[in-house]
Amino acid sequence: MELNIDQKALVKWLTAGLEIEEVRALHGDSGYLLSNMIAKVTLAADKYFISTKALEQLKRDKVDLTKRYKRGKFYGKKSPYVYEHTIPASLVRKKLLSDSPLKQDQVVEILSSAGDVAMILREEDEILNSSGLRRKMPEGWEWGDDPFARYKAANIDLSNEFLLTEGPICR
Repeated sequence: MELNIDQKALVKWLTAGLEIEEVRALHGDSGYLLSNMIAKVTLAADKYFISTKALEQLKRDKVDLTKRYKRGKFYGKKSPYVYEHTIPASLVRKKLLSDSPLKQDQVVEILSSAGDVAMILREEDEILNSSGLRRKMPEGWEWGDDPFARYKAANIDLSNEFLLTEGPICR
């Protein structure tokens, strides 16, 4: 995983936080903060996968996928799109905590295998949630298996196109 400057800063934050015993024990708001920072590392990526249905909608909306867009452009409750983590942040947090404390290169390695962000339609997100896969991977999935397994289980196909992103991280 080639990290951009924002991702590098967040990885440093995570690594430092994982060295604190009270954080590893999830005292205070540590669980929320860790999951939020993990999600932000992924969301800070320079490109997001796009589901085939979201791609169809983007084409209807005449979105030029050769351009780079602010992350907030397609984000929000009124948007038909959702930014979805291929592997839920709570599972990544569990993995990071199972081996803590970790050195920065180990944190990067785990985050590199933690999947990506996919732009899907809100209706696809509802299918994912109603399939019982909102915060978990399919039965039998283990760390290192296909990070897109949730989408495959919910019959959400990803296109070969990407949304090029920049700007503030939406969460």
